[in-house]
Amino acid sequence: MSEDASMRAAAYGQGRIFQSERDIRITEHHHHGEPGRFVPGAGPASVRVALSAPLRSALRDRAGLREELLAALDAGGGVHVLHGFGGCGKTAVARWLFDQLSPPQVALWVDASTESQLRAGMLAVAADRGASAEEVRAAQEGRRAAADLVWQRLDMSPEPWLLVLDNADDPKPLRDGWLRNSPRGTVLVTSRQAVDPAWTGAGAQLHRVDVLPVAEAAQLLHDLAPGDHQPEATVRLAQRLGCHPLALTLAGGFLSQQLLESWTVEEYLERLGEDPVTLLDRGAGLESGARERLSRTWHLSLDALEQRGLPEAKSIVRLLSCWGHAPVPLAMLAPSAMVTVGVPGIAAERVESGLRGLLSASLVDLIEVPGGADGRRVRCVTAHGLLLETIAAGVPEERRTELDRAAAALVNQAVRHGGDANTARLVEPHLLAVLTRTTAARDVLDAARRVRDSYDTVGRWSDALPFAAGMVAAASAAGAVEDRVAVADAIKLGEVIHASGDFAGAEPVLKKALAAATARAEEAPLLEADACVQLGWCYGRSGRYAEAVRIHLRAGEIRHHVLGPTHADTVETLYMNVDSQRLMGNYGEALRLAQQVTDLLPHLHGERRDEIAARALLTIAAATRQAQVVRTPRSPWRKTSASPTSAALADIEAQGLSWDLVRERAQAALDVHIAHFGPDHPQTAAARHNFALAAWDHGDQLTAIAELRKVIEIRTVHLGPEHPWTIHVIGLLAHCLALQGDTAEAATLADRAYADALRLLGPDHLISRECAAARDAAGAAVLQGDG
Repeated sequence: MSEDASMRAAAYGQGRIFQSERDIRITEHHHHGEPGRFVPGAGPASVRVALSAPLRSALRDRAGLREELLAALDAGGGVHVLHGFGGCGKTAVARWLFDQLSPPQVALWVDASTESQLRAGMLAVAADRGASAEEVRAAQEGRRAAADLVWQRLDMSPEPWLLVLDNADDPKPLRDGWLRNSPRGTVLVTSRQAVDPAWTGAGAQLHRVDVLPVAEAAQLLHDLAPGDHQPEATVRLAQRLGCHPLALTLAGGFLSQQLLESWTVEEYLERLGEDPVTLLDRGAGLESGARERLSRTWHLSLDALEQRGLPEAKSIVRLLSCWGHAPVPLAMLAPSAMVTVGVPGIAAERVESGLRGLLSASLVDLIEVPGGADGRRVRCVTAHGLLLETIAAGVPEERRTELDRAAAALVNQAVRHGGDANTARLVEPHLLAVLTRTTAARDVLDAARRVRDSYDTVGRWSDALPFAAGMVAAASAAGAVEDRVAVADAIKLGEVIHASGDFAGAEPVLKKALAAATARAEEAPLLEADACVQLGWCYGRSGRYAEAVRIHLRAGEIRHHVLGPTHADTVETLYMNVDSQRLMGNYGEALRLAQQVTDLLPHLHGERRDEIAARALLTIAAATRQAQVVRTPRSPWRKTSASPTSAALADIEAQGLSWDLVRERAQAALDVHIAHFGPDHPQTAAARHNFALAAWDHGDQLTAIAELRKVIEIRTVHLGPEHPWTIHVIGLLAHCLALQGDTAEAATLADRAYADALRLLGPDHLISRECAAARDAAGAAVLQGDG
């Protein structure tokens, strides 16, 4: 039988010392002969030396904690416990305080990682404080109370002292009298245990040691690996590592000690994506123990919990590692949820005890986050991202599929029964995480579709985008891209990308979806029509109006054949061509199509009847206004309108248009949008946009400017400040303000809008041209004011 290579033994006195891969040494003593015989060398070599690695750099942050500990030293007396999860720098703070002492103060250090180490170290402290060899021998042999001897000598110490009890991750031995208060000195304990009777019994002051703020974390990296690194990259690396002190130290150590290669911070960041834990451990020294390696530091705590009879603690962390790094609502871990799923290694009735064990070991935290109905805060469990990555990397392959499927089932339950929308948002990062796992992605497609559609309905397309993209990626990974439902999801992805403002990015996605839909046209012809509609929108946004008309006509033919002429989806293709025709300058054709749509509206049917009616009314109102603009020579908007042909002008004149009619139709479209979508929906913002311009043309400048400001507010909240539609309305507001004489705000807004449009859309896009016109108007107004 071969000896475990991870446990090495060496002869020592009357026994052996076992050195494991961890940083814990186990000393085994064999006593033979007389029981009173003294065992030499049973304790540490010195308690006046800190049994920790020297600090590699100055401590960052922790200023308040350090001041508090120094004040405690000056006052004398008291027990202080530094607690927090592994690698956050508890021992580093203790080492810093230890190094601050100077005579007459005495600094004493004891390794409290095991009961035997604690006992040997404390007896060595007694000897240091004046206990005789006979007294120590009597305590070693059990002939007198060892803890009483130690504290008697500490209480009688002629010098004030600091006693560090390091790595007391299992505080149980401390409850046996080893942790006390003394008027002669201060006790500082480092432990991963946040709660324990030992702390309460000693009246200890608890100090949480957590990760560093971003700025201090970046500075620590710079201290450890000085050089010509980009500050922005250093900050990104600190954030990627969760500002975790041990991870930062390992990364800095690697970057500063390379011999054969010289990586930049950017290159290190890129390599982290491959295998972060292994790469980080390469920054540890050759003599490093488990606590100084990321791959083992948290396993020490999990192993200790398992030894305490809580094996489910490790399974709970493994389950958490299947989800995202965001807070997990406690409801997802409730026994009532777990019992219906069957999570490997976790009995539903043991979830509570396992979670409490993780909390006591500082591996997870309980927090309350906003998200409930009526402002209610939701209790969640959270864990550090690197902890989750480390645990995930160590999950055996045979358990991974089971865990992923269980995690997917719990997410599905949470999405179905998540209550109000705000609470449901807390589940979404975990749904996205499961979507990226090939073993379970298909299990959550329905949940992802539900979330995607809920955001699409309220016009929050940037929120819908990751779910739409994740679903398509999952179908691709599973080889199901030609599946009918997968094709529909791909079309929806293109629609969401387009609505999110990436007009160019949507086109290739929709072309690919159209090809897949066309291949299934015989079985599902409406898929082809749906893809044509969305691709036509992309063509229109890029100024390719003739292509948009062509592909919308194709969609209209399919829908007319399958659904009939009065179905809402068929009428959608008609009003879309109203828009394209007016943008090409074919105002007469646009007005004729608009009349055709108007005649069909009373007969609409289909699930989207009300939505299509509202959008059609807006398109008709916009076409009416644009036709009136081009027949009005003094209109400030004529410069950016397509030039009509003489035939088109004759057609316009035959319509009997007026500014009263323009405003009436704009008001009707706005009213219908508010009734169907709500007052602050992005679709309603488009109707407000059109109404604002109609009000301006009608002479109501105050109403126009107020509405444009409201549109900017809605679009900024829902779409973001750099969405093309937000930029567009900012440019229009600038133009109106310039015409009104408010030159200062007009110039500021116009410059901003034009710069953003130029950067995102290029100089030839319609929105860029309108923003350029606004800038010209603002400049002219400034010159006129100066003159």
